[in-house]
Order: sequence, then structure tokens, then C-alpha cells
Amino acid sequence: MSQIGLNSDQESPNDACSSFDVRPAAIDTHPVVQREYTLPTPMMNRTYNIVRERVWARRTSVVFYAPPRMGKTKSALEIQATLIEEFPSVYTLFVSARASARASEMHMFRLLLEASHHVLASRSGADLLFRNATTDVVLQISKRGGSQFVLIIDEAHLLSQTDLQQLVVFHNALTARQIKMTTIAFAQPEILHRRTALLTASQLQIIARFLSEPIAFEGCSSATELKDLLVAYDDLSDFPEGSNWSYTRFFLPLAYSAGFRLSRYYRRIWEELTNVAGFGGKCAIPMEHICLSVEFLLLASRDQDCTSFTLSDPDIEAAVDASNLASFSAILQGPKVSV
Repeated sequence: MSQIGLNSDQESPNDACSSFDVRPAAIDTHPVVQREYTLPTPMMNRTYNIVRERVWARRTSVVFYAPPRMGKTKSALEIQATLIEEFPSVYTLFVSARASARASEMHMFRLLLEASHHVLASRSGADLLFRNATTDVVLQISKRGGSQFVLIIDEAHLLSQTDLQQLVVFHNALTARQIKMTTIAFAQPEILHRRTALLTASQLQIIARFLSEPIAFEGCSSATELKDLLVAYDDLSDFPEGSNWSYTRFFLPLAYSAGFRLSRYYRRIWEELTNVAGFGGKCAIPMEHICLSVEFLLLASRDQDCTSFTLSDPDIEAAVDASNLASFSAILQGPKVSV
């Protein structure tokens, strides 16, 4: 992010009545407009605490599962960045899994090499790719002076049984070199069906290594968690970096200076989200649709910014409607069967 801050001759938001645009950067460059940002959500913090304990204890694996749009990928990437900072002697690699057109003993090793941008990732031959992947991890760990490898796999449900078997081989090879491997997987609920199929096939070595501890990855599961998220938009976000301009302040500087905060509307926003989702309290609200709703509120409201600005019920209803939550919830709940 840019390090641009307020110039000494710029007005503060409290003096902004005579000049609407006092923002320290162009709106078009804002992460909300670009849809490229990550906020410290309760869900992400909860997940990282679990991951941190598993990594610190050198446990074998944990797998988080949830429907699409719950924020798994963003969390996985943020967890990687935080692990690198907190555990500098641990080599952490992020792999975005993809399905193979046909079962191949090369596929898993190629994914590992591609994730590390290895020059030999395109080579053929399972043995060669296996040796290159193993050697690369050993070298990376040696550079850090450690003895642990953390593999973060996104979209893990796309891996085949063959892929998982090869991952067991890789795990065993590192163990033989006195390297502890911890696998952190994020997947859609189909991973539970894969686990059941592996149990039926007595593939216990795969389950023991990677699927022994499935944990539900929740989106936003309560009004209190939504309030914490809105507080992040109001006070914990920052753009440009170091400017002290939160996301809410950036789009509504006059309202913000007069005390407006998104978090004061958390109950009404939560009520609308849950009503539209129609889950009956049985499912968390996907992070994707919460963020889309908040982004709509900020972007649609910026031209109405003033010291007396408030959010109305129609504003909130329009934002949730624009997030397309109703259509997505209908897909998750499946077709209704008439009796």
C-alpha cells in the first residue's frame, strides 16, 4: 500500500465542511473499491489460534471445511503470512489444489513444486518430481535453521485419493530426514465424503496423516461477531497505510467526524442478513456476502456524506440485496420439495 499521508496544509475531517474531498488518496485506489483487503475478523482469529497450537505442538494435521464464500482462502493466506512472521524457523508453503484430469502419481509433487516456483515443476516423471520436491523443502528448512515444514492446502477437496497417497509418501520421506510436517487444509464439505470413502476402503494411513481432525470453518455466526467485523471497518482498518484513515472514515469523512460508525447498526444489519439468508439460525453467514453488503453501504453512501448522515432500513436492505445473498442461500439449501 502507498505510504501517502495527510499533507500539513490539508484539512482534517473536522474542518471538512468547506471541502468534501479531503481524503489522502484517490478513492479508485482504495482496497474496498479494488476488493483486495483482509480484516482481522473473529472467524480468522479463531482459526489461527487453532492452527498456531497445532504448529507449535508439531501436530500432524488439521482440516477446516465450509461451503464456498465463507472466507477460507483469505484466511489461509493470512494464516500463512502470520505463521511466517511468528515462526521464522518454520518453512511454510501455500498450495492451491486443483483436480487432475486423471489419477497421476506426479500431480501432488507438481503442485508442491509449482507453489514454490521451482524451475523443474514442469518436468515429467513421478520419481524426479518427488526428489525435487523433497530436496526443495529440505533446503528451505536448512536456510531457516529449523526442522519443521507447514503445508497449507486450499481447496483440498479437489485432491484425489492418489494425490493423498503421494502426500503420505512425501510426509514419510520428510520424517525420515527428521523433519516434522504439519498439514493445514481448507476444503468444502465434500472432504467429509472423501473421509468416509477412505474409511470404507481402510485407507487409515491417509486419514491418520491428514483427515483425522475435521473442524467446521464458520463464517460470521452471531450479531456480536458482525459487530466486531464492523468495528474493524470503523477503527482497525487503515488506508493509505499509516494515514489513520479507517475504511469508514475514508468513504464518509464528514459523517465519521460527527460520530457515525457502521458498528452502531450491527443489530439491524444482522437481522437483515439472517432474514434474507433464511437459514433459521442453523448456518453462519458467508463472509463474502457480508463484505459485499458493507462495501455497498460505503460506496453507495459516499455521495450523501454529511455530519448528519445515518443509515436507513432501505439502505441496509438494498446493500444485502446487492450482495446476492438470497440467491446463494437458495443454492445452499437446495430445491424445495412440495408435499
